[in-house]
Amino acid sequence: MRSVWTRRLLLAAAIIALAVLAVPGFHYYQYLSTHVSTDDAYVDGTVALVSARVSGTVTEVYVSDNWSVKESDPLVTLDARDFKVRVDQADAQLARAKQSVDELYAQVNAAEAGQSLAESQLKQASLDYDRATQLRQAGVVSTEFYDQAVTAYRMAQANVALAKHQVAQARAALGGDTVDHARYDRPVVEQAEAALAAARLDLAYTQITAPFDGIVTRKTVHVGHRVQPGEPLMAIVPTRKLYITANFKETQLTYVRVGQEADIEADIYPGHIYRGRVDSISMGTGSAFSLLPPENATGNWVKVVQRVPVKIVLDEEPPTDKPLRLGLSVEVAINIGDTRGGLLSSILQRRYQHEGQAPVPPEKLAVPPIPHDEGESGAENPQSHHLLRRMIENYRERRQRKEEQQQQ
Repeated sequence: MRSVWTRRLLLAAAIIALAVLAVPGFHYYQYLSTHVSTDDAYVDGTVALVSARVSGTVTEVYVSDNWSVKESDPLVTLDARDFKVRVDQADAQLARAKQSVDELYAQVNAAEAGQSLAESQLKQASLDYDRATQLRQAGVVSTEFYDQAVTAYRMAQANVALAKHQVAQARAALGGDTVDHARYDRPVVEQAEAALAAARLDLAYTQITAPFDGIVTRKTVHVGHRVQPGEPLMAIVPTRKLYITANFKETQLTYVRVGQEADIEADIYPGHIYRGRVDSISMGTGSAFSLLPPENATGNWVKVVQRVPVKIVLDEEPPTDKPLRLGLSVEVAINIGDTRGGLLSSILQRRYQHEGQAPVPPEKLAVPPIPHDEGESGAENPQSHHLLRRMIENYRERRQRKEEQQQQ
């Protein structure tokens, strides 16, 4: 009799347990049917390799490894004495160029004055020639006097032609335009100004500054080093505008679209979920862009499921107590319930580039929070986040068992 009641109690307990587990089991199944996930994902970002633009000797280094810097903060100073001398030389060349322009203006004025003198002499010679012609016809003057008048007239004409040629030559040396408001708009002056600007730029390049906010890493420069243009001195890892590169299997991307919501959990902060969205999907698999891509046409072919990089941007900056770092391992789950997004577009490109307007460089702008459009799937669901954590824990357990089996 007691065993019968025991079986009944066990059966009732089993029924109650099934009833209790049915609801979360249904939610878990619904979650698995509307999400794809992977643990092959990492934090990525744009790393700036700081290098010198001119050659020189390092006199000051203002940072060290793992120091935080702000945009335009000084990093390295090169010896600027040689470049200051070049600036002084270029400044003197500019003054000399302006002086040569003033000399050309003086030559033009002298040529024009010579032309006026020659024209006056021609006018007098013409009068003398006319008078000598009349007297010659009247038989009053000798042939010698008449010949002298003719010669003087022709010489005056030649002098006028020569004076006009000298004026043209002086104006050509000046550039043809003698308007006073364009006095120094001359090629020789512009060349000297360009040389001065280049010398000042080289002098400015002796001060190497941070291109954006970030953390200094891989510093190899020290005081006294002789650096060359393009030589890497250090790297700066950004503290903002980081994104996630998730390598999904090709079989998981059937319903993945741009704009779909994604939940990210970093291994360094277990249990904390970062919100993000799919920004774009790579046009090739990871192996297609590798250094040695596979040669599948060799006849020795084995089908392998490929992985495709998916870029995921964060909806907002990480909290200050949980910052992300470049290269951290994360686990990503994408909500594929809404498939209205595109496959080849980028939400950041649509945000920074508008038709009819000049494109804006995205690296110079802070990535703003991406608004949730109406009709998109993305209402916050604590149950989904709880299931995500459970699924991530299952991933970890399977990975740990796999590692233990490999060690054995």
